[in-house]
Amino acid sequence: MPPQFTQNLISIDRLEQSLQLEPTLFVLLTALSSLIVYLVGLRNLSKERHQNIRALFRNLFGHGLVALTLLTLFWLLRAETLYLPKLIPFVGIAAVFWGAIVLIKSFRIFSFEYLFFMNMHTGVPLLLVNMLTLLMSLVLASWIATSVFGFRLAPVLATSALFSIVVGLALQDTLGNLFSGIALQIDKPYLLGDWIEIQMGAQKLVGQVNEITWRATILISLTEEWITIPNRVVAQSQVLNFSRTKKPILRNQIFRLPFSVSIEKTKALLVDAIKDIKGISRYSQPIALLSEAGESWLTLKLVYAVKDYEDQWKVGDEVIEQCLKRLHQEGIPLAGPRLQIIQEKIV
Repeated sequence: MPPQFTQNLISIDRLEQSLQLEPTLFVLLTALSSLIVYLVGLRNLSKERHQNIRALFRNLFGHGLVALTLLTLFWLLRAETLYLPKLIPFVGIAAVFWGAIVLIKSFRIFSFEYLFFMNMHTGVPLLLVNMLTLLMSLVLASWIATSVFGFRLAPVLATSALFSIVVGLALQDTLGNLFSGIALQIDKPYLLGDWIEIQMGAQKLVGQVNEITWRATILISLTEEWITIPNRVVAQSQVLNFSRTKKPILRNQIFRLPFSVSIEKTKALLVDAIKDIKGISRYSQPIALLSEAGESWLTLKLVYAVKDYEDQWKVGDEVIEQCLKRLHQEGIPLAGPRLQIIQEKIV
């Protein structure tokens, strides 16, 4: 028997072991389990999320049909129902690869289902899904290389250690951003849609989380600007999350008034002026406090709570407008700078 024929026979035997009933059932049951989890546990998803996950299932169904077709053709060729012996190894390898694709896509759907279940009403980042997909792909690629093609990965990994060190040093910043992104996804200091403040020394960045990638976190600022911050920088900074707390956000407005005004009357007037503003939370009632007594004026601080962080500027505008309007109606002026000149007669 020629050596080449023996090698082909061994390859076909390995293909047969990989395409037996047990591995095939495992792939099918994994795909079916992902569908059952979706139908039973994720009925309350939003319309957009239903569309996204159904698109994933349509893609999985298409690849599953291709894999079953290749599997059936392989066994027909092996049973000599179709006499095309040269096609056997090619069809078998294609069937193995397509089965691996179906398995990877099933685990990818499981990842989405888990994230959707944990975050029913907020967006989910793709970083963890992509990392799990990559990890699953590497595991299956290693299994195919060793079980189907007979490769020995241990010597390859041992000889590539020096190369890995060089690549790791060259990609130090990139890998730092990657692992920082994974750590942020595990700790979850913020989610998609949260309003956060990132304090980096003397610099402060504020915005709404729009996307979390493997490299950076992308914010949309209050002025609709896109801010890209490397994940490594975020992990080393102080992060304030204004969306995860159940309490509203406190804001204040300063008014400087002359000494001649009635303090109690003015306090009550300012609090009453903002009582009908919709963006103000009733969790904490507004209050006016005397915060300073200067040489030329009294300083009243009006403290109020805002329901939503993104509406604070609009609410603040209404607060100032209503307070100034009420002060004008009551004839209470605002204090301005005053210069007192004393003239002394010199004899």
